[in-house]
Amino acid sequence: MSRKASALPGLAESIAGYEAWMRKQLGDELVAKDLKRKHERMREHPFLFLRATCWRWAEAAPSLCSELMDAPAVASVGDAHAGNFGLWRDAGARLVWGVNDYDEAAVLPWCLDLVRLAASIALAIPDPGPAETAAAMLDAYARALAAPRPFVLERDHLWLRDAFAANDAQREDFWTELQGAKAARTVPDRLRKALTATLPKGVEARIAARVAGAGSLGRPRFTAWTEHQGGPLAAEVKALLPSCWKGGREAGLAAKMAAGRFRSPDASLDYRARRVTRRLSPNGRKLTFEEIGPELRLQLIGAMAADLAAIHADGAGASRAIATDLKRRGPAWLAAAATRVAEWTAGEHASYRG
Repeated sequence: MSRKASALPGLAESIAGYEAWMRKQLGDELVAKDLKRKHERMREHPFLFLRATCWRWAEAAPSLCSELMDAPAVASVGDAHAGNFGLWRDAGARLVWGVNDYDEAAVLPWCLDLVRLAASIALAIPDPGPAETAAAMLDAYARALAAPRPFVLERDHLWLRDAFAANDAQREDFWTELQGAKAARTVPDRLRKALTATLPKGVEARIAARVAGAGSLGRPRFTAWTEHQGGPLAAEVKALLPSCWKGGREAGLAAKMAAGRFRSPDASLDYRARRVTRRLSPNGRKLTFEEIGPELRLQLIGAMAADLAAIHADGAGASRAIATDLKRRGPAWLAAAATRVAEWTAGEHASYRG
């Protein structure tokens, strides 16, 4: 896939343009106070700035990574970063780990997901360095490309369960927060209906506004909480916008990727044209490097790359095409590209704060 690089707009112009587009897409549903919160988060740290500005990455990638734009195009996450991995339950009630957000899914050069992930790691933690991170990612990615599979947290992957499954205190805090959330005064009818449909028939629930994530702030997002058959039950609905990769999104791509051949999908996850719903639980959370010791960080980084390989390998002939392209690029391209993107992002963040 080849994408011609065009003149990159200035940061202020880019932000204004994206938010004007959001307002056009969402109309009265836009949550202005959450958009303000998004800007506050963007100022806090370069990693949060990266998470909140996927559209900026889509604008800049053709020029920042021009040498990668001729790579084979595959169904890609589009917004790969270190905070885009989490836990869920599959149809067999097994605990599974991996990418759990396909909001910006698009058909893109396969390299771009790895570059953005590696750049996000460089911004999130000082150690390991870019070269070590890239080496771990490329090794794990190549091995997983040859034998793609999901991360079911049994047997070989119990270390992920031990590291990230919610403990008793986290479980109690999770339910207490949902139970105490104030009922929303107004909920768009389409989102209320979608949220209600995730619950057992006839069950009534308190619906509350939810503030979460970074990139999705500004979109309406609601939770439903209730007591059902002896315990708490919760679900979420979030408005879905077209991918920020203009022209790269196929109809139904997010749903297709989430349930791909080499996934063990979240049984409750439901992507539709303008919204996404899922059940909520204490284990269905994002992960941070602060929760895992330095001795396991490279192992986690490798697992992230391997999960991307399982996503990329889903298309017909994708594994072979990627493997051929990966081999011809040699060992140094990922560290170089990720360092370039991380430094550019840090500079944009400094400019934004200034």
